[in-house]
Amino acid sequence: MSTYQPYQCLVCQSRFTRHENLKRHAKLHSASHQASLRCGFCQATFSRPDLRNRHMKRKHPEHEPGRAIQRPRRRARDEYSGSSPDSHDGLQLHHSGDEMVLGGSPQMLLHDHEETRGISIIQSDTIDRMVQDALGTAFFKPTHELGSPVPCAFNQLIPESDCSPLQIARGCDLFFSHVAHYVPFLHKPTFDAAQLPVHLVLAIICLGYQHGEDPECDDQPGSGASLSTRCFRRANTLTTSDEGRLDMSGPNMPLIQSYLLLQICAMMYLCGDDSATGLKMHSDMISLARAGGLMQPTPPESSAAEDLEGLWCNFIKTESHKRTSFAVHQIDALWYQFLSIPRCISHLEVKHDLPCPEDQWTASSAADWAHRQLVAIYPGPSVPYPEAVRRFLSSETGSIPTFDPYGAINVAQFLISSAREASGWSTMTGMLSMDRLDALRSSLIALGPFIRPQSETGKAMHAAATWETAMIELHLWSPAHTGGVVAASLDAVLSQSTALAPSYEFLWDVDTAKAIQPHVDWFLRYLDTTVDPAHEAPWAAVYAYKAFLIAWQLVRGCIPGAMEVAGVHNGDEQGALEWARNVFRRRERWQIGKLILSSLQQLES
Repeated sequence: MSTYQPYQCLVCQSRFTRHENLKRHAKLHSASHQASLRCGFCQATFSRPDLRNRHMKRKHPEHEPGRAIQRPRRRARDEYSGSSPDSHDGLQLHHSGDEMVLGGSPQMLLHDHEETRGISIIQSDTIDRMVQDALGTAFFKPTHELGSPVPCAFNQLIPESDCSPLQIARGCDLFFSHVAHYVPFLHKPTFDAAQLPVHLVLAIICLGYQHGEDPECDDQPGSGASLSTRCFRRANTLTTSDEGRLDMSGPNMPLIQSYLLLQICAMMYLCGDDSATGLKMHSDMISLARAGGLMQPTPPESSAAEDLEGLWCNFIKTESHKRTSFAVHQIDALWYQFLSIPRCISHLEVKHDLPCPEDQWTASSAADWAHRQLVAIYPGPSVPYPEAVRRFLSSETGSIPTFDPYGAINVAQFLISSAREASGWSTMTGMLSMDRLDALRSSLIALGPFIRPQSETGKAMHAAATWETAMIELHLWSPAHTGGVVAASLDAVLSQSTALAPSYEFLWDVDTAKAIQPHVDWFLRYLDTTVDPAHEAPWAAVYAYKAFLIAWQLVRGCIPGAMEVAGVHNGDEQGALEWARNVFRRRERWQIGKLILSSLQQLES
């Protein structure tokens, strides 16, 4: 890794590892830097404070005790900041009034006039007060330019996070660019990393760096994934320690959000042995959510806000609470869908209304939010999630007001889970309940207009992939699920799906192939046209691979038009595999892509 140099000269752009080096260099740009500091006990003058301090020690030792705050010894300073001698000390120069807060030692709090008129004597009680003030108010200011810089609290992020301000700001930017749309519970316009616990910041950037490289390593290939893993390990440690200090009177939102993001990283990006950690986090998250009342609506504020800004803040808080509960429900259904492990959250527990329309959630100011509220057309009152599920099951969707597609994704996940339960029940009893299947089919058809993409955004494509998967699950029960195969990782899921693929010969039935073909074709077109899958939800790749396995079996059975939309001829088994290798190689930077490519080799053999 390159040497970290967070301190930059505003005149010549030179960079330095330590704040004292920057201060010394800054004197070179001052016209009066020569001999500007006088000794208070003789006629000697100096260009730098450290030279004057050395003079004082040598020539006037009798006056040395009781002088200004002395520079701490290097070892003590490093122990305080939690860094090695070669690492950065901490803060940049941060001006506040006539004071300047300096680097890793809050004790180094000097007044500007001390630079030209000597250093004042400061009593020990004043020093203690200054140290407390510095710890409470000092903030990093990133020296890069990445749109909206993200400040990071000094007493939180150093040394606990082991990340620089630049890494944190870039990681948050990557998160909101590539990840936030499929777990949309953090409000970007008001996001401030300085106000979040360290474990949540680390959870955010560990997902962000799956989509970009580490700026401290000059964006070397693979450096982002390495940093992501380090952030995951550190966040896992911090969440464990933080859980022991919980106040169970509330939903403990930051910790639940951390567990949610970290388990996605463990299950979908790190995979392998880390999947066990992800499942443990999932269990802890469900316990916290249920104990803290996450699935219940936020109680009304004791005193209603009278100003527009206060109303907007209350809206953001309530909506974030709601969206976090939907994310918990979605991930719980997702692990049941992939791994066949029992669900922990029933849809009846989610007492919130459907998420508000996306344009209201993304409003950048209170005035913008109020305007969007006023021009919105509401056909009726908001609908609670269980009631929305009931209306979709009964096809009474005409009275449901507009809502965010994220709510529709959760409805689709519930319907997928219901199809899985119906298949398991039918397998165990040998009886087929057509009433249940007809209701699920009608529900998915009614859900289509709410979830299928009106645009090609990442969230829209994610919603459509979920709906198309639900339709496939309804027509084609998973052999792994009906066979009682319970997996503990995506590695095992992909391996088992590949091993079971040749047993799909029942797909050669013309009627079955005809019913499932449109939904398989959607995934084939998606894979063929998505050249850059940077905004793809990680589980969309798993959906797409399972759809390809169906298409591959149809090609083997010489079903007409099996992969025609991808340009693969009937019966061309090797051509189908070659096409799959090309499209999934675009996802090779992620572990899930590597696992799929390995599964394709298994399929070929």
